[in-house]
Amino acid sequence: MRYSKFTIALLCLCASNSYAIELITATENQTVNQIEQKFEIDNLLISINDRLSNHKKSEYDYDSLLINIENEKENYNKAILALPNAILTESDPINYFKGIETLVKKIDSLEKKSVEDEIKNKENYQDILKQYEVINTQRAEKSAQLFTLKKEIVNRIVTELSSSDSVKSVDLESSMTCSKFQSINECLKDTEKYTVKNTINSDPFLSDKSVLLSYKVIDASMNMNGELHYKVNMTFKPSYNNKIESLLNEKLSLKSTVITLTSNVDADWYVDGTKVGTGKKIHPEVTLGKHGIVAIYKTMKKSTIETVETNAIFNYKFGKVEDKSATDNEDIKSIANVSAAEETKSKQTKPKLTMYANKEDSTSKEINSKNETTVDNSDKNSYEYYLGIKPLNKEEQDKQFKSK
Repeated sequence: MRYSKFTIALLCLCASNSYAIELITATENQTVNQIEQKFEIDNLLISINDRLSNHKKSEYDYDSLLINIENEKENYNKAILALPNAILTESDPINYFKGIETLVKKIDSLEKKSVEDEIKNKENYQDILKQYEVINTQRAEKSAQLFTLKKEIVNRIVTELSSSDSVKSVDLESSMTCSKFQSINECLKDTEKYTVKNTINSDPFLSDKSVLLSYKVIDASMNMNGELHYKVNMTFKPSYNNKIESLLNEKLSLKSTVITLTSNVDADWYVDGTKVGTGKKIHPEVTLGKHGIVAIYKTMKKSTIETVETNAIFNYKFGKVEDKSATDNEDIKSIANVSAAEETKSKQTKPKLTMYANKEDSTSKEINSKNETTVDNSDKNSYEYYLGIKPLNKEEQDKQFKSK
């Protein structure tokens, strides 16, 4: 005998069940709705999600402030290192000192602001956590009431299933392809176990432990191609099983599931205020029901309130974000640079300080701020200063000393 895949699918699609037992009654369903309304948290989630997003932006700004402070300190160190050369080469070194003073005051102001921002951010985050704790408390109370309701529902179902007159009746109409050499009775007999198995699998009140009380063929016909059309009625003794437990947990939002959070950037992900991961795709486990989801990338954020009923995918796409990690130092950014430029310029006509000893000592020693070297008189662009003598020019200076 041949069975087609199409036939097996029809065994589930064409079944007509007469439910004597309800999974959740109208009264129980009304109680569920009342609990949902009592613990409505949509507005709270929206408000706290916004606060969390703004807090994360403040933290990002705080980190940028610390980078800015380090950059300003680096500029200050460069300016101090270049100070001796600036004193020697600057026509008006007072302005250079004023620039350093301004830089010191700016660093002091930024450091004070960083301390204030750090305290403010910590206090704000603690307040946010407290608000999320309020939400979690409401969730716990809601779950407790739903668990109590579930217990009542389970007791009702078990009592009804345990009754001696509790019978599950299933009417099924289906079709299959049999061998042309089989009779209708042979084909029906061979397919009976498949029909029973698929019926048990598709019914929440039936399991492998359910007893088949009767299996009656109501009608059956076969054409010349071996296609069998039939109607059967089956009766079972139903029983409480894991399928009922799973369905109740799902309808009462008392079970968890894995969701997928995706983005086009490596975002930081928060579910109900708790960070659940970082990346372009993560798979956190959450309970069924409403949750506040926040995705944060640098100073940008996306947040929604989602009702999770099964495995779902939530995508948060961010627009093009410019990299603003480089910090501009507009106020005194040129202090060290100008000094470096002046130092380079001064090297082209750097004065050579020569200590004059006496007539007999023809040795000249160059006083250099870094190294002691021999004077190179071949440098035509250089000139000498003899300490204690007003400089004229090299020719007249040599004439005066020779005359002595």
